[in-house]
Amino acid sequence: MKKAKGGMLSRLLGGRSRLLFRIVRAVKTYGLLLRDWWSGSYRPLPKRATALMVLTLVYIVSPFDLIPDFILGWGWLDDLFIGGWLLTRLDESLEDYRQWRAARPRDA
Repeated sequence: MKKAKGGMLSRLLGGRSRLLFRIVRAVKTYGLLLRDWWSGSYRPLPKRATALMVLTLVYIVSPFDLIPDFILGWGWLDDLFIGGWLLTRLDESLEDYRQWRAARPRDA
């Protein structure tokens, strides 16, 4: 008998678990980036990453969507897909920061 790979969440999500991981990682990494930027240890603030985060937040809260939010269920679907897509682009743009953070001494 073969042992099932991955946990229950990865079985439920199928191939989308990698996408969900990237979205969560992007939000977490951007938060760390802002903290390091605010403390002055990481400069400059990446313009592309900041623009993607702002665009994501504006699109999600904006009443102007591809599918209006008042159409229950369907209205939030475009927020989910477009917001997720923007956050995966954000994840890609944070690679320089991740490398800087990995090369930094742990006590810094």
